[in-house]
Amino acid sequence: MAFIGWIISVCAMLSGLAMKQDLPIPYADQIANGLLFAAFLACPGFWKDAPFGIGRKPRVMACIAMIFALPLVLMRP
Repeated sequence: MAFIGWIISVCAMLSGLAMKQDLPIPYADQIANGLLFAAFLACPGFWKDAPFGIGRKPRVMACIAMIFALPLVLMRP
């Protein structure tokens, strides 16, 4: 499980940094911030000793909710 967390964390971090740097689409900054937050939630290194008092299950559910909410951010008003 930690290996999957590291993969998700690295992919989300790199894609968030790439979006901040290169993409001129609308809402790119909000999506990039969400990806960087997902990288923070998925990283097992930060949460090894649960310094913030949040367990693994709530973090995984928050990350999945952010992934499923992405189409709502991409829809135009």
